[in-house]
Amino acid sequence: GKKTKGNTRTWHFKAPKVHDFAWAADKDFIHDTYTGANGVILNFYYKNDPEIIENWKQLQEKTAQLLSYFNKHIGDYPYKQYSVIQGGDGGMEYAMCTLITGKRKLGSLIGVTAHELAHTWFQFLLASNEAKHEWMDEGFTSYISDHAMNEINGANSANPAANAYKGYIYLANSGKEQPQTTHADRYNFNQAYGISAYSKGEVFMAQLGYIIGEENLKKTIKKYFNDFAFKHPKPMDIIRSAEKVSGLELDWYLMDWTQTTNTIDYAVKEINEMENEITLERIGLMPMPIDLTVTYSDGSTEDFYIPLQMMRGEKPTSATVIPDWAWAYPTYSFKLKKPVASVQIDPKEMMADVDKANNKK
Repeated sequence: GKKTKGNTRTWHFKAPKVHDFAWAADKDFIHDTYTGANGVILNFYYKNDPEIIENWKQLQEKTAQLLSYFNKHIGDYPYKQYSVIQGGDGGMEYAMCTLITGKRKLGSLIGVTAHELAHTWFQFLLASNEAKHEWMDEGFTSYISDHAMNEINGANSANPAANAYKGYIYLANSGKEQPQTTHADRYNFNQAYGISAYSKGEVFMAQLGYIIGEENLKKTIKKYFNDFAFKHPKPMDIIRSAEKVSGLELDWYLMDWTQTTNTIDYAVKEINEMENEITLERIGLMPMPIDLTVTYSDGSTEDFYIPLQMMRGEKPTSATVIPDWAWAYPTYSFKLKKPVASVQIDPKEMMADVDKANNKK
């Protein structure tokens, strides 16, 4: 509320159940409001600068669309208002608001707002420890904001996290990677911290969809929010949510992905044309279930799914399920009924394989 007395105005802010706060004031601010989903008031504070006004007006409806996307895909925003404020350097998330630099192209302005607004869920409501598990807030935020932007901009990308995969694979092959469990202040290189937190964190979530199935991932994110909002979750909590939704065992994924720098690298080793037999090879130390597409000599294709034994089950799939692969065996062979022209591991590239060159033969 506000009280006015003479030339002064006193504001009283109520912020229940917050672990962080920020405020901004500028006598030149324009203040617009826009009503979003569930009656949430979206506030926009920006400078009276002719170069930016048009973009900041267009941003308002897009922010409402973003709010609706996050409500639908994570859980409902529980407060009455949210403020997007021009200020700071880049973008920084706070309780019920963000400070962002204002002189941006429209796409960049919407993009930074998408990321900072998504932090409302992954950091403010699901308040993990940023110094210890920075990938849980930066990575999950990057994942959901990239998916939101993909829908709102109508880009219809098959993999909205594709750039995160590229960033992670670059880091994994650079020799500069440290485990994701490294304390945020203990990275030797700033770039290694950045890619690990944002890109590798985003791939953690996207690749979890590859492992348990996309529908199960959507349910997992909602369950994670319902079970752990306001509760400071740890890495095992997202894994437990995923295990309860999918019925699969996933501790190996958390361990290899976050506690080691082991890499995923599977290869098509051999096609034995005499026997119609395919042999695959695991080169990297990190295990994965395998999606595989076989193109036969007659031009037809068939999708196969090789379960990972330590998962104790399979994701929902329309592919032909063949016997599982125990991690301890470096190779895996299976026979087909028809002559084979080519074999492709992970055709959708949802597995963070660090060497794609040997995925096809």
